[in-house]
Amino acid sequence: GDRARCSGGLEHRARHVHSVRTSRRNALGVRPSGPLVSGLPDCLRQYPAAEAIHMFTRMERSVRVPKSVEPSRPFQSPATASTVTRLDSLTGMRWWAAFFVFAYHMGNLAPLKGQSLMNFGYTGVSFFFVLSGFVLTWSARPQVGARQFWWRRVARIWPSHMVALALAVPVFYTLGEPDPSQSWVKPLSAVILWSVVLLQGFSTTPAVMFSGNPAAWTLSCEMFFYALHPLINPRRRSTPVIALVLLTLGVAGGLVYCLADLSRVSAPLTRAWEFLLGMGAAHLLRSGVRLHVPGPIVYAILVLAPTWYAVAKNSRLAVLATHLNLLPQLTPLILSLLYVTAIITAASADILRQPTGLRSRLLVFGGEVSYCFYLVHATVLYAVEARIGTMAWDPVRTPLTWCAVFIMAALLAIGLHLWVEKPLERRMRAWGDARFGRR
Repeated sequence: GDRARCSGGLEHRARHVHSVRTSRRNALGVRPSGPLVSGLPDCLRQYPAAEAIHMFTRMERSVRVPKSVEPSRPFQSPATASTVTRLDSLTGMRWWAAFFVFAYHMGNLAPLKGQSLMNFGYTGVSFFFVLSGFVLTWSARPQVGARQFWWRRVARIWPSHMVALALAVPVFYTLGEPDPSQSWVKPLSAVILWSVVLLQGFSTTPAVMFSGNPAAWTLSCEMFFYALHPLINPRRRSTPVIALVLLTLGVAGGLVYCLADLSRVSAPLTRAWEFLLGMGAAHLLRSGVRLHVPGPIVYAILVLAPTWYAVAKNSRLAVLATHLNLLPQLTPLILSLLYVTAIITAASADILRQPTGLRSRLLVFGGEVSYCFYLVHATVLYAVEARIGTMAWDPVRTPLTWCAVFIMAALLAIGLHLWVEKPLERRMRAWGDARFGRR
């Protein structure tokens, strides 16, 4: 009786082990060669239960799953993979764009000897517009509806903007008569309310467009792009044809921007072509296209931006051939195309797990802080200028002033990022996902 119970228990154990291992093999797509009856292969049922377990274990160990079917990670189509792959190199690039915008504006306070070259930093805004179109398209998910998407974007940019606006008002506005020597100071008026709702950038009047925090006019463009994105982006699939259409529209819009007089057209409309370029680049990668080039080449591409800017501003180089006379006018488009190429190169390297020199912890953190740094840098700069005035080049004072302003702006940006941007975005996003998310 004891032997019978032991044999029955062993047979039950064998069936259990076989069931578990069969489930694992099925998950891998591997099937045993023998037929199964009552949980054990027929070839083993003729043996006593204990011997059957021993033989079954040896058979199980002899099964080798080909590497081609080992599930190191679930297979994902390019479109699906794009929603989960982190592209930290692009975050690192964001820091460089924000820094060169800072370098451009520092020319108002303490210009360097080669400040004319630093002036290309204003095109960092173009990089941000292109990158915005790329990132939003790359990370788009079909299950995220338009209202949920819009609320997430408001949660991302509005809280930090409001705090930065509160810090900017005492620097750029006065209740009394503005000091004539401080051209950036204006009388406090209701015009500042346009910047509260991020509509100031739709005006072509400088007093309105640069009201509140002068750097925040770009947020009007971003809000316009956010409003358009769920309406024009084909979210369920990406193909090279879709990418080509968006890139073509972007280039066409860039040509109009460069060659036509758009001074009476609001900035969000005139800069949408850059956003379309970013969308097209993202669809190109989502469709499976990759640039198989060394990742660090992205630095070489980015260096071409100031190089081209310097060439385009040198009128003597433009008359080398008659057909070159048009090229300086196309500088915004050419630089944006360079930024598109750099983004595609860096993103491809991240997807292919290649080094880029842009994924260090310091650069990635700088990229995460870059939005807040962009918001506060002009406020710090002009607050310092109000104290010390504009200074001429000095080999000692000028570099020290740059370092001091940079450190103050960076510390303020880090505090804004850690104590306002991240916690409030997290809370607002959770509320919006619960309210607007699809159930």
